[in-house]
This record gives sequence, structure tokens and C-alpha cells, in this order.
Amino acid sequence: VFIDLSGFTALSEQLGPDGTRDLLKEFHPLVDREAVASSGIITSFQGDGAMILFGLPAPAADDAKRAADCALRLCSSVGQWLTALGPKPSKLGFKVGGHFGLIVASRLGGGSYHHITATGDTVNVASRLMEVAAGHGAELAVSDELLRAAGQDCGLFKSGELAGPEETPIRSARGSGDRKS
Repeated sequence: VFIDLSGFTALSEQLGPDGTRDLLKEFHPLVDREAVASSGIITSFQGDGAMILFGLPAPAADDAKRAADCALRLCSSVGQWLTALGPKPSKLGFKVGGHFGLIVASRLGGGSYHHITATGDTVNVASRLMEVAAGHGAELAVSDELLRAAGQDCGLFKSGELAGPEETPIRSARGSGDRKS
């Protein structure tokens, strides 16, 4: 699951360094709270965005359901947070992308720094789904693979707000060009 604030760069120029830091000090714990509540692991915050993985340190049968539920919870929590900020950051929004499949998770680093990173087509597709959401004026885009693996009992099906499916080309990390999701 990926989440990214949209309109953040322009807003950060208006807010300046202190205002930008204060905004991120609210956003990061909010994302962390939803990831932890869904038993996900944030492997990276990159400014106004985050990557959340499920199935670490070992895969579980409900990883996809927890990822789907986390994506839905993020949409709700971040939407409420943005509303509470008031009219000042009116151009600030967010996008969430979710996909399910195998990843390559690695602990990398040097002597003074270590981090967990994830690579592979699953990561690439999840990230690209944020672009799909933006292109369709939506806050959330998930793949059929995630929905299938999560099952009818996941929060996305129960939310009453799920639309689609819509076949959309996604640039893939696989050498075969675009894939549909």
C-alpha cells in the first residue's frame, strides 16, 4: 500500500520550513497509526508519502485483507485530517494505491544505517495505482489481485463506495511493457 499527499510541494513552498515540518509531524503519526492497526509495516516515509508492507516478517493468510482494510482506513483518516486543517491547505489532497503479490524484501545499508526495502512488480504496480487514482479523480485505486486475495469480507466491499472494475494500463517493471490491472 502506498499513500502520497497531492499538492504538497506547492503548499510546502507557502508554509515554509517550519510549517512544512509541522504538517508532516501530523501526517506521519496518522499513517503510522493506521499501518499498525492493520499489522502493516511502514518501510519508508519519503517526505509526504509512505510505503506500507504486509506479510513481514512472515506471510499470513489475511495479509491482503489487512492491506485492503488499511487502504480504506487511510482514506478515511487522512480525509478527516485534511478537513480538520480547514481552508488554508485547500489544494492538499492524497492518493492511495494498493496491490497484492510477491515482493523482494531486503534489509540493506552500511555500517551506520540499515533499512528494509521492497522491490518487484508488486511494489511497482501499487505505486503506479496512485497515478491511476489521480487520473480518475479518485483517492484510492486498488488492483483486482488485491480485491480477489482480500475476499468479500474486506472493508472495501463493505464500504459501499467501491466502483469498477476498470481496466487500466499500468507501466510495469516487467520487461513486457504495460500490464492491465
